[in-house]
Amino acid sequence: MKKSVLARSGASLAGAVAVAGLAVAMAPAASAQLAITSSTAYCADTTYTVTFPAADAAAMASQYGASTFVLEATNTTGNLTWWSAPVTATSGQDVTFQWTPSAAVPANGSAVGSWNLYVTESGVAAAAAGPLAVTVVQTAPSGTTCTPSTLGTGSANMTVGALIGNLLSSLSAAAAQ
Repeated sequence: MKKSVLARSGASLAGAVAVAGLAVAMAPAASAQLAITSSTAYCADTTYTVTFPAADAAAMASQYGASTFVLEATNTTGNLTWWSAPVTATSGQDVTFQWTPSAAVPANGSAVGSWNLYVTESGVAAAAAGPLAVTVVQTAPSGTTCTPSTLGTGSANMTVGALIGNLLSSLSAAAAQ
């Protein structure tokens, strides 16, 4: 008798985990992309648009509860971090930021070097979307230009997609046991 009660309890727990996994799997997936206006060279004194897709903003807002985002730019060459002014998301619209590398450094610093761009919720200690790696130069090399292109955007994987994937993997593993 005890064995059958335990077996039914275990089966009920496995079923509950499977249903929870199914509910998470049915949730809309974020696009997992963070983009910057494309250019043949990224130059210190040029302004670029960084786009955080609406689906990703909605996913992050529902997970952490805030809908105001900031762009974080970290110069890994000069060990410097800069944050944009907060931008409030509008439902169904991408969140955009303007970033000028030279404006992100103190007067005695240099914007030249490797940068990692992230988006996070303003005032929330949460996982950030990114990094989107960008190398900034002082002047465009021969045959290139710093002028942003209107033909397309570059992109990079972001953390939100990885978080959702890891959560689904752990729920699937729990349901299989």
